[in-house]
Amino acid sequence: MNPRPRVAVGCLECANLVVAPQREHETSELREQFIAVLGHDLRNPLASISAGVRILDRTVQTEKERQVIAMMQTTVMRMAGLIDDVLDLARGRLGGGIRLNLDFGKPLEPVLMGVVDELRLASPGRIIQAEFNIERPVNCDGQRLGQMLSNLVGNALTHGSSSKPVIVHAETRERVFELWVSNAGQPIAQAAMDKLFEPFFRGNAHASRQGLGLGLYIASQIAKAHGGELTVSSTSEETKFTFTMPLSAEA
Repeated sequence: MNPRPRVAVGCLECANLVVAPQREHETSELREQFIAVLGHDLRNPLASISAGVRILDRTVQTEKERQVIAMMQTTVMRMAGLIDDVLDLARGRLGGGIRLNLDFGKPLEPVLMGVVDELRLASPGRIIQAEFNIERPVNCDGQRLGQMLSNLVGNALTHGSSSKPVIVHAETRERVFELWVSNAGQPIAQAAMDKLFEPFFRGNAHASRQGLGLGLYIASQIAKAHGGELTVSSTSEETKFTFTMPLSAEA
């Protein structure tokens, strides 16, 4: 009976050391290809559709046509948001994290108010109260903080009580910038609290309003990129998401 061939353990370890960098390189290339597809092959066709809808909007003649155009515009905006969410997921999980364009000294309040105004138009039956007291410059990426605010308010509108206002508050104090969003409604279950900032977690939202479940995950990644923190508290009276960061954060 022939003895089984022996394989030196050291040789296997050497082989693994050689294969591991190759796999890492292949994974890196796949990552870059994935991000490129999201950033180019999906955005460009959507941009063409958006341009076509704008052209059609100039020639509408009936109320029915106007409604169809408005629906198409809303759909384009939703698709663009989904693509942005998936692209941020790819950067956050597969790349080096969410990238920031810090604009220290640029007024932040107009950016945040613009987000609130857009969401008010998109949710005409809801009340969104805004309280801003930003008296000091914030070293941040204003567009990213606007994205965070949009995600947080969108979450509050989806899960909060429709008969109570969503409250947005932002202020600078001492060396800290704070932004929070609160809503009334059912408290978040503890089991859900532990998963809120995980990607693709959608809680108990209605199927038609779930999206991809990336909003809170991306908000938490934006907070992390700014050297800050996003936390949540939830009681029978109020659910509140709070973002804090140093005014002069080195991101």
